[in-house]
Amino acid sequence: MVAGSILLLLGIAGLFLPILQGWLMIFAGLLLLFPEQTAAGHRLRAWIRARKAAMAQSLERSRRKRRRYF
Repeated sequence: MVAGSILLLLGIAGLFLPILQGWLMIFAGLLLLFPEQTAAGHRLRAWIRARKAAMAQSLERSRRKRRRYF
């Protein structure tokens, strides 16, 4: 609860400070505070799963290409 609140506050500050990634900290804070209740949490998890699958496919294609050349 405390970590989620701190991340949420840092995220809000990060929207105004150029050093911090505000939106990333806000999403992380929301995930910690409301892991199953937020639509943002569901969307973020779905996006992470999709990116993970896409990155795995891309990595496998590059490995196949490299094997073909070497």
